[in-house]
Amino acid sequence: MAVIINKLESKINWKTGFLFLIIYGLIAIRLIGFPLIPGGLNQDGVMGAVDAKALAEYGTDRFGTFMPAHFEAWGYGQMSVLLSYLTVPFIKIFGLTKLAMRLPMLLASLAGAAGIYGVVKKLFGERTAMTALVFLAINPWHFMQSRWALDCNLFPHMFVLGLYFLISSFNKKRNLYISMIFFGLCMYCYGVSFYMVPFFLLVSCIFLLVQKKVTWKDVSFCLLVYFGISWPIYGTMLINFMKWETVKLPFVTMQFFAGNVRSADILFFSENMGQQFVSNLKSLFNVVFLQKEDLIWNSIKEFGTMYKCSMPFVILGAVSVLIGAVKEKDSNKKAGCQLLICFWIFSLLAGVMINYVNVNRINIIFYIHIIFAAVGIYFVIKKWRIMLYIVMAAYSIQSVMFFNQYFTAWAENMETAFYADFVDALEYAKGYDSDCYYITPDTQYEGSWNVSEILTLFVFDVDARYYQGLDGLAENRNITYRDRFRYSNPPEDLYASPENTVYVTRSSIQERFPREQFSVTVFGDYAVAVPWSLIYQ
Repeated sequence: MAVIINKLESKINWKTGFLFLIIYGLIAIRLIGFPLIPGGLNQDGVMGAVDAKALAEYGTDRFGTFMPAHFEAWGYGQMSVLLSYLTVPFIKIFGLTKLAMRLPMLLASLAGAAGIYGVVKKLFGERTAMTALVFLAINPWHFMQSRWALDCNLFPHMFVLGLYFLISSFNKKRNLYISMIFFGLCMYCYGVSFYMVPFFLLVSCIFLLVQKKVTWKDVSFCLLVYFGISWPIYGTMLINFMKWETVKLPFVTMQFFAGNVRSADILFFSENMGQQFVSNLKSLFNVVFLQKEDLIWNSIKEFGTMYKCSMPFVILGAVSVLIGAVKEKDSNKKAGCQLLICFWIFSLLAGVMINYVNVNRINIIFYIHIIFAAVGIYFVIKKWRIMLYIVMAAYSIQSVMFFNQYFTAWAENMETAFYADFVDALEYAKGYDSDCYYITPDTQYEGSWNVSEILTLFVFDVDARYYQGLDGLAENRNITYRDRFRYSNPPEDLYASPENTVYVTRSSIQERFPREQFSVTVFGDYAVAVPWSLIYQ
């Protein structure tokens, strides 16, 4: 008996130690260079952080809307709110910094990884779950999206946590209602959730009712939880569809947005639906299955989202799960496999609904493909032991090459994509206390002042009420935000500008500033011109 116990303890210790090693590696890799890499700042992530700061201080977005269910954001295109609300406590602790902006997404990504481990372990066993966790640890998509703050990338993490608790509810009924919390929160992550989550829940409900995993009473309570959390965002969508007026409640605002171009991104609103449908299928296939080159911040060309060699494992795993959904004898595992197939189908359908889909627009599909890949890899390894060494060698080489490129050549290219030179120029200009800053609007595009403005609001840590014009004092000076920050190229006559004006411009026009009057410092594509009188005052 003692021998048996010792062997059992040894086995448990080995599994625990290996799991700890995987988790340690997954976290450690993601902390390298965090939050400094990628360099610079993404305008959407910055916008979410600026609104989070306004929420932390006043309970409004930067425009003064109280507790919005959906952000006005750029005005012409809105933004989901959940990531900003999650950022509020980090703003409280760390201030308006890159760490506070990016840390919530990193933590959400780790929570998503835990959800994947839990789902796979319940349905396919501990060894397959460990395979999934190892694959996820080195997965390019999961790694890259976890290190910068884009609101829509929160969606897959909330969804997979909901999926984990839904599958766990087969053994513990209370987890069913917890799952509805996460599915409800999905609706505040990304607009695509409206084309995926309700339909997934509807079909899953039918499957689970047929198999007697839930009762009509359970379904009724689930609806209360789900809509109890998500009704404000549904209300906001209805208000904008019907063009009703904004509804303000004591705890939330459901806002009407006069300008909205996002509907043009959806298949149903296309002028030629048939042609657009074919284009969408092609885009989906290229991005998801062929892993062709996407936007630089979403993937690295040579490695794709999951490494180019992974797709055969994904297909093999999908077939295996599909067989389990039909023939599995264990009712819990069978129901779980059916939920995974539903997850996959509705993810694909969501991709078809989105025009010219890219990686961040179809981010919901990558977790289910990670699960499929893990199932496929473990199946191959279990059947042919020698494949363990081949698979390990292949992914080890690719992951080393990926991380090497991520932290070197890719990181350098990202500094341009995320306006690192412009941000450095703003940081430098901030060091000179001026009543007026002329800031170039030529950042994302020529004349795109809104990108220049949101980056300025972040770097200068501009107070939301001051931005709204409700507080005319800036550090005890009676000057408004609009007078102090001017998103325009320098006037032809520099003497027409207020005294001691600081200029943040494109470096290509630096010769306009006489060196006897200005100190000009160049930051790559940008330059800061500071009057000598301001430097020596």
